[in-house]
Amino acid sequence: MKQNKVIQIAIFGVIFLISLFIWNYTLVGRNNQGVTETQQPTFPLLTISVDGKDINELHGYQGDVDASLIRDSITPVYENQVKVILKDATEDISVVSYKLYDTDNKTVLGNGDTAFHKGKEKSTANIQIKERLENGKTYLMELSVKQDNKTIRYFTRIIYGTSFHLKECLNFAEKFHNAALTEGNTEFISQYLETAEGTTSNNLSNVTLKSTQEAVSYATLKPQVESIYPATVKEISDNVTSVELRYILSAENSDGTKQYYQATEYFRIRYAKDRMYLLNYERNMEAYMRYDTIDRSNNRILLGIGSNQKQVVSKKGGKKVAFVVQDELWYYDYQKSNMYKVFSFEGEDYRDSRNNYQKHDVQIMKMKSNGDISFVVYGYMNRGKHEGNNGIAVYQFSASDQRIEELAFIPTKIQYDMMKNDIKKGAFLSDDGDFYFYLDGAVYQVDVESGKSKILAKNITDDMTVISDNGMLALNQFKNKIKIIDLATQKTDNISCGKNEVLRPIGFIGKDFIYGIGEKSEIVRQKDGSYLYPLTKVFIRSNKKNVKTYGEDGTYITDANVDSTTISLTHSRKSGKGYKKVNESYIRYKDKKENKVVLEYGYTGTRLNQLYLGFPEDVYIQTRPDYLSTNVEEADNDTEITFAENDNKYNDAYVYTGGKLSGIYSNMKDAIKVAEQGGGVVVNYNQMYLWEKGIAQNYGKASNIPMIKAENKDETDIACILMMAKADGIDISYNKIKKMSGSTYDKLNKVFKHRAVNYSDCSIDDIVYVISKGRSFMAQRKDGTFIVVMSYNQTDLRYYDPLTGKSVKTNRKKLENEFKQAGSVYYGYAN
Repeated sequence: MKQNKVIQIAIFGVIFLISLFIWNYTLVGRNNQGVTETQQPTFPLLTISVDGKDINELHGYQGDVDASLIRDSITPVYENQVKVILKDATEDISVVSYKLYDTDNKTVLGNGDTAFHKGKEKSTANIQIKERLENGKTYLMELSVKQDNKTIRYFTRIIYGTSFHLKECLNFAEKFHNAALTEGNTEFISQYLETAEGTTSNNLSNVTLKSTQEAVSYATLKPQVESIYPATVKEISDNVTSVELRYILSAENSDGTKQYYQATEYFRIRYAKDRMYLLNYERNMEAYMRYDTIDRSNNRILLGIGSNQKQVVSKKGGKKVAFVVQDELWYYDYQKSNMYKVFSFEGEDYRDSRNNYQKHDVQIMKMKSNGDISFVVYGYMNRGKHEGNNGIAVYQFSASDQRIEELAFIPTKIQYDMMKNDIKKGAFLSDDGDFYFYLDGAVYQVDVESGKSKILAKNITDDMTVISDNGMLALNQFKNKIKIIDLATQKTDNISCGKNEVLRPIGFIGKDFIYGIGEKSEIVRQKDGSYLYPLTKVFIRSNKKNVKTYGEDGTYITDANVDSTTISLTHSRKSGKGYKKVNESYIRYKDKKENKVVLEYGYTGTRLNQLYLGFPEDVYIQTRPDYLSTNVEEADNDTEITFAENDNKYNDAYVYTGGKLSGIYSNMKDAIKVAEQGGGVVVNYNQMYLWEKGIAQNYGKASNIPMIKAENKDETDIACILMMAKADGIDISYNKIKKMSGSTYDKLNKVFKHRAVNYSDCSIDDIVYVISKGRSFMAQRKDGTFIVVMSYNQTDLRYYDPLTGKSVKTNRKKLENEFKQAGSVYYGYAN
């Protein structure tokens, strides 16, 4: 009897457990799938301590990385010592190693090891640099530690000096930051604002010195600081320091729930004995998605404070929508009233600096009508199997079972700042599993299953290739032939023109291709070395036939762009050796209204404009969605591919404003203009300075330039190149330069191994920057000869004339006028 009772109890227990499991799966699991997150971050952080301040929190890298492209921070160095702080290590780390690179970021000057001194909460190491550092010169420092049998590397630029005012500038930034968060500090903040009369600020997502006092002081949001990270020094000189503060804020919504925000503040500060000058200020603020706040009366879902430059893709008339907020990918299913956080490195605790390190981005490649999403995550991988790697991860999200599969991870040397512009130009996954992407002047095809890859085109520029977000690719490598490929079906179309004509791809509207045709004889090589292709006709091509033609007799189309369903054309007339703009025209093509989800702003008194997902009229947003997470399956092996070398990248100018890469330009005049407006810097591909705002002094001189006379009038450029080369320590002969092919600039670039800089069309006020940094530049005179300009003050310039062999001092304005008559042709170099 007792035995039967035991059996009955056992059977009942088994039935109970099975019932409990089914109940839990049905009622709980269905509403919350239980996130299988990527592995939590394990790499420790390194922070630098200078003047008693913790600055420059460094995140660790593993794998092959081009360190010369990392431009996250700069560390001032006094007395050749760098103090390093270690935290968040998973095991005992006893030593930090350093490696010091010269200004080319490649030549190793020295290395060494330093022991950590263990404290209660952190370990510190005082690294003594053995190598002699030159005052005001920028170097690259690599730090490394070993953990779990892995070598983890960290990078910061360093600059040696004795008269930096970092502490004072940091104190000022912290004071301004605190004043903006504290009521009653309007007087302190207002003295630095440049708000024009009548200015209305209606958005807290971006504020500057031109914004209103209300916006700079967070309106009536009353945010609380949840976490603040060590300041990052972006640029520093004797008197001017650029610094970024990053922190997490929270503020209560009307229902008492907390909304979290990430904010960054960028300060450019000039130190003076009597006061501090705030030259530039910019604050960017983004809300983290809460998912459950809806606006029933206006049929929309709240995203919060933030920029409207976000990717949104919708299907089924707006009933399914995917969107990216704060580097998190979300998916909303209206019919099920479910909101899925598809992908995020942040996790649930936004305060963890390693999780929310925003050196990556998410891009939706394609969304099907059933909700399946293919997307890429590119840049620095915060955690998981690829932690510390830089690369491109290809994912597929299945809406039916809330599962994410990582199809491939492609490691890259290219850093996030330089990747983002390229990946946005083109990334597409076909149904057959072929992944196409554009990166650093080349188009690649990767079979995500086999890992096999091939280069479809290389050394291409924007005027040669177009990739659309729906998988259409146009390649124009030969100027008189364009190949169009539908990447989804592999169907091709070819367009060709006569041998005296030239083709230019412009863009796609849907699967219809827009391109132009011009005459080879009308092509103009501009002073910056780029080419202008004046077009006589622009065509719209559909199903292998031209269906529309645009163009006017007597004018040329000198610029053409596609934005959504609108084609913009710039019409110009020939003027001398160039073209003068006449007018612009706009063509709307296939502009039909679709029922889709859009981004829209809504105004509130406490938060000013907030961003919403606005739905079509027949999609009624009345119910708060349920929150669901996803299951992530990471790939076991990396997909290694061979990357093409991009020869064009060395001629480009990279502009950093607000502490971030803001643009890549082929024309130095354009680059300097953007840097001037944003209070930034211009560097080349290897991060060597080409121009900095506010750095050039009222006088300057380049030294160690030997006087070399030209053998004849036609070879003054050769003599100038040789003078500059000798001053830079390059061992080369007059005859070797003479035998080189190409233009004067081409020869200079060969001698300086991609360090030549084309300053043509820039003003003398901007170009004398190079002399203030100890370098000379060459300029063309109206008689066609070249001279080397090597010193300046406010009224005069001094130059070497290789035709006469003399050093000449002359009036600055007079000589600049002569340069202008010669076409303002100036060449320099970076070091």
